[in-house]
Amino acid sequence: MSHVLIFTGQGSHRPGMGYNLYNEFPNVKSKFDNAESILGFNIKEIMFSDNEELLRKTKYAQIAIYLYSVCLFDLLSPKIWEIKAVAGHSLGEFSALYSNQTYTFETGLRIVHARSKAMNICEENYPGAMSAVIGIEKEKLDQICKLYSSQIANINSVNQIVISGTTESVKKTSEHLNSLKIKSIPLKVSGAFHSNLMSDAKDSLKKIIEASEFFEPKIPVISNIDAKAKVEINEIKNALIHQVDSPVLWYDSVLRLKSFSNSFVELGPKSVLSAMVKKIDNSLQTNHYNSYNDLI
Repeated sequence: MSHVLIFTGQGSHRPGMGYNLYNEFPNVKSKFDNAESILGFNIKEIMFSDNEELLRKTKYAQIAIYLYSVCLFDLLSPKIWEIKAVAGHSLGEFSALYSNQTYTFETGLRIVHARSKAMNICEENYPGAMSAVIGIEKEKLDQICKLYSSQIANINSVNQIVISGTTESVKKTSEHLNSLKIKSIPLKVSGAFHSNLMSDAKDSLKKIIEASEFFEPKIPVISNIDAKAKVEINEIKNALIHQVDSPVLWYDSVLRLKSFSNSFVELGPKSVLSAMVKKIDNSLQTNHYNSYNDLI
């Protein structure tokens, strides 16, 4: 049976993630040890502890989720017979590109590390917020956002769109939406992701991505920025650079993935995307692997 793989992004972390995998599988331990030699700090201590506040920091969460996701993929890949396409939600796209062999584990880790540091600086320099908006058309929401200089950040489904921007711009946008009886839910995030407040991160990303060795994959990745299937190296690199301050077109990405297979397999520390996929098209088959217990 053929499948498409989807990888979770930032926000899917959980305290203790990776502890059981590290202690049960020698190849996972090897990957963690390799990662720490590259990073120069003890990521295990952060991932395995119960300190969620520390783990959720962008500079740690992105590394932890990438590392955990690729370890899950390595353990599961012998069981997934035929992969037709891959995708990831925001940060998850970097795990997806490891899974389709666009780059090595080490290359992906270095890029994610650089991305996390650059985005963390943006968070500190330009404080922001995000909210999930329920039940409004994209075009109408975009018009309202422009009134207050907020932006559409994620289009997760027809009924759920996430907005991003300065704390004040998101607050004013949400107040306007509430006056129209449209629900707006503040998200527990540390920055205004996928907005122009993250644009300064692009220079660092561009430098490391352009200098990194990529290989042309045989399995396409569905890009966040335009929901198109990509295998050409320069297209993939360009998409990753611009992804950081562009909307995540997840709804369109799922529809594109559907053209490859009706069977979606989600990988990451927590199941987040499977529910989104079912909301987009309930006929799609979903399966998720998020922990040691899912593997045994």
